[in-house]
Amino acid sequence: MKKFKNVFAEVISRVLDPVWEIPVGIIMAIGFAVTEGLRWRFLGVLLFIDAVVPFIFFLIMLKHKQIVNWDMQRRTERIPIYVFTLLCHLVGLWLTLELGKIELASVLGVFYVIGLAFGLITLRWKISLHAGVNAVLFTAINVFYGWQYIWLYGLLALVMWARVHQKHHTGEQVIAGAVLGGGMVGVGLGLVL
Repeated sequence: MKKFKNVFAEVISRVLDPVWEIPVGIIMAIGFAVTEGLRWRFLGVLLFIDAVVPFIFFLIMLKHKQIVNWDMQRRTERIPIYVFTLLCHLVGLWLTLELGKIELASVLGVFYVIGLAFGLITLRWKISLHAGVNAVLFTAINVFYGWQYIWLYGLLALVMWARVHQKHHTGEQVIAGAVLGGGMVGVGLGLVL
């Protein structure tokens, strides 16, 4: 049974991983923007800046052993990737504003503020990015689609369990990530939509 729990926790951590989910969140914002009449070419550039470039940076850090493993278990390993990703998101946000896409910029701005909050907390404390990103994604989906997918929070509970089971985080770290991420995106999107 213990081996099953270990394998199950690993599968949950990999499938519901911020590395995949951050681009999904950006794609959701882009999907929202398509309904506002934005061109796919611009949205492809935005996705490249906000998701592909930070992922390449992450892989380079991993290859050069600047981070020990995929999970970046040491808080200090997370800081360079957070800073780089926030800079990339800032470029995407600026580009969106320059093109006058205010609604998309507002949604991306909410995501940026959340990323900034998690980055600042990480300077002092290891908050759970897995719990935070899942809470952001599931809350954003529910805000965009009228709370039809409340069951997704069951997956959030599994992620929180997995991260604690694997000893990547404490209960306080996953709860803080989930509450901060879900709360900020719920309030933020409520204000801008």
